[in-house]
Amino acid sequence: MKKIIISILIIVLAVGGYYYFSLKNTEVATTSYEYIKIEKGNIKKTVSATGKIIPTSTLTLSSEISGKIVEINKDFNEQVNKGEVLATFDQNPFMLNVKESQTLVDISRSKLKQKEASLEKAISELNNSVSNKYGAESRLSDSSLYIKKLNENLEEKKKLFDKKFISKRDFEDANFDFESAVIQYSTLESEIASLNAIINSRKAQIEIIKAEIEEVKKIIKQSELTLESGKLDLVKTKIVSPIEGFILDRHISVGDVLGAYQKDSIMFTIAETLSKMNIEIFIDESDIGNIKQNQNVEFSTDAFPDRKLNATITQIRYSPIDDQNVITYEVIASFDNPENLLLPGMTANVDIIVQNKEEVLKVKNSALSVKLNQKPKEKSGGSRWSGGGASQLQEIMGQINMTADQQNKMRGVYPKLGKVRGSLEAKNLSPEKIRKEIQLYIENALLELLTDEQKNKFFFLKESLNVKKVYKLVEGSHEKIDLITGLNSGGYTEIIKGEVNEGDEVISKIIVETSEKKALRLF
Repeated sequence: MKKIIISILIIVLAVGGYYYFSLKNTEVATTSYEYIKIEKGNIKKTVSATGKIIPTSTLTLSSEISGKIVEINKDFNEQVNKGEVLATFDQNPFMLNVKESQTLVDISRSKLKQKEASLEKAISELNNSVSNKYGAESRLSDSSLYIKKLNENLEEKKKLFDKKFISKRDFEDANFDFESAVIQYSTLESEIASLNAIINSRKAQIEIIKAEIEEVKKIIKQSELTLESGKLDLVKTKIVSPIEGFILDRHISVGDVLGAYQKDSIMFTIAETLSKMNIEIFIDESDIGNIKQNQNVEFSTDAFPDRKLNATITQIRYSPIDDQNVITYEVIASFDNPENLLLPGMTANVDIIVQNKEEVLKVKNSALSVKLNQKPKEKSGGSRWSGGGASQLQEIMGQINMTADQQNKMRGVYPKLGKVRGSLEAKNLSPEKIRKEIQLYIENALLELLTDEQKNKFFFLKESLNVKKVYKLVEGSHEKIDLITGLNSGGYTEIIKGEVNEGDEVISKIIVETSEKKALRLF
């Protein structure tokens, strides 16, 4: 009987144990922590972009004359000095033009000498005529006095003849002398009139000759200008470098016929130097406000991806560039090019340092989002989150008392993010830039739904969230520390104020491992 009771007891315990361990299995959660240390170092805030390396100065030489290329003295990449001959046009047509122009000048100058000699002759003849006129006028004056005297003598002779004191012959001789003087006077008057006509003719002839001389002088001046233009064109048949540099591009070949100042008249592109170069950077309008002159730039190229070089912002061009409604601004950065390592046209991957703080306390961003009182989502086999918790925007949304309608409308924004991301990726933006643009898109969509009161609370919370918290390990336990934070970049945040020191350990990750409690089976 005793053995039966013991057997029954064993069976009951076995069945009970089986039931307890088999049907009452439970999951056990184990929580562990990962720590990081408060560091001291540098934090850089950058604007990332791509750019193209260009020479500091380039000069395009175009043909100023029309002609045929007969010689090329410089080729791609060759160094050139200022005044060095690069190419030569066929000079024969230009030399012929110079000779023709010189001949025309010589002929015109010969005509000028002839006209000047004719002018001198005409002036001499005019002076002779004027002199003859003066002599005739003097004789006319003398003749007038002589006639007056003869007239008086004739009247006296007539009285004497009437009284029979003189003979008729004496009277007739006196009358003959008077009439002869009158005739001579009339002849002198005719001579003076003739001389006046000659003088006027000489004067008119002189004016004509002077006009002809001026015309010849104009022809000479025009011919001389044509000659000088021909000589200048002859000089232009030799294409010389106006600067010291190197041939970046050659656009011509021997035998090419070029036209003056035409689209296809480009001959050479000369870069001033390779020792100093520029980067042409196009900055999105959302970032241009952060860019200032003299900011430092770090960049690499696809040709030398592991080599970091430095540049400096030297120019910000305010003329906007609109490419399919995407507004960018051109920024120029200058740098020294050691050993002519980088070449024009290379792509530069640029980081513009818009803010740089050295030797500051900083902490990884993952530590700022840890919440010890957060209930983790449990998953079979374990659950973990790193830098978990809501984002800053999500935290704000949880505190501004959004209505159900606002929340539903906000949920309708998220399905559109894939399309937004695709359009941003099509612009070849950096991942960081895409993240910022999407965050801005969500924030703007949210603000459109909020009331004025909610917006005021939104901006207040956004500003106040610069106060962050971390959990510091102190003697085996975790102490919550409030931090006033500053610059955030590169996965780190600056600590402006807070009860932490370099080397303090803070939680960066909460790890929750879940496992089933296995039953101890008796059967």
